[in-house]
Amino acid sequence: MDYNAKFDEYGLIIHDGGSSSMLISFCPWCGERLPLSKRDLWFDKLEKLGFDNPYDDNIPEEFQSEKWYNHSAKEGFK
Repeated sequence: MDYNAKFDEYGLIIHDGGSSSMLISFCPWCGERLPLSKRDLWFDKLEKLGFDNPYDDNIPEEFQSEKWYNHSAKEGFK
């Protein structure tokens, strides 16, 4: 299993020598729904802040971890 805190995503690791994983929506053990990915929201928020390419731009440190959505959750994901 892999967890990406920045996007709040869970995945199954693909053991091919790389760092890939396959996104999953349900727990493979109990079948419960996992949190929805925040990947699209991450890109949307950065675009609103003026970042066209977050992978090339020097984005704020809080967007490198779960801090950005923990902070946003307190504000109601504005």
